[in-house]
Amino acid sequence: MTSESTPVTDEDLFNQCLDNFYTTASIQGRVAYLLMSVYAVNPNIWHRFTLYNPSHILFSNMIYGAAVHIYSRPAMRPISGGNRIVFSILGSMMFNYSSMLVFEFLKEKLDHRPILLTLLGFICGRMMMLHFLSYLYHVDRISRVDRNFRRNPAFDSTPSNVKCKCGEYCF
Repeated sequence: MTSESTPVTDEDLFNQCLDNFYTTASIQGRVAYLLMSVYAVNPNIWHRFTLYNPSHILFSNMIYGAAVHIYSRPAMRPISGGNRIVFSILGSMMFNYSSMLVFEFLKEKLDHRPILLTLLGFICGRMMMLHFLSYLYHVDRISRVDRNFRRNPAFDSTPSNVKCKCGEYCF
C-alpha cells in the first residue's frame, strides 16, 4: 500500500458486495426472462430435451431478478425499506405478468406457426426488457437523488440539450 492510496473500509467492501449481488441477481432475472420468452410461446423446444416443466422456476427468477434490479436503482434510495421492497416486488410482478400476457396472446394467434412464434416471442421479450430498462434509466435520470448520474446513450432516448425550469439538464 502506498501513501497515496486510501485504505479500504468495511463499508466500502459491503457496498461492493451489495453491488455485486445486485448485478448477479439482475443478470439471473434477465436470463430467466430470456428462457421464459421462448418457453412460454413454444414449450415443445424444451420438451425435446427433458420432460421437466421449468416455468415455475423461471417465473420465480424473473420476479426475483427484476425486483432486485428495481430495488437497487438510485431513484428508489430515498424510499423507506419496507415500501422500497413492496414497490420493487409489485413493479417486477406487473412487468413480468404483462410480459406473460403478451406471450399468451402471441401463442393464441400464431400457434400453428411454431418457428415464427418462437422468433416473435424472443424478439418481443427482448424489446420489452430493453424498454423496461430504458424506463428505469429515465426515472433515475430525472430523479433528484443522484445529480451525478451518468448518461447511458444505449438507454437514453430524450435529447440532452433540453433545459428544465430549474436551469439544469433534467430531462
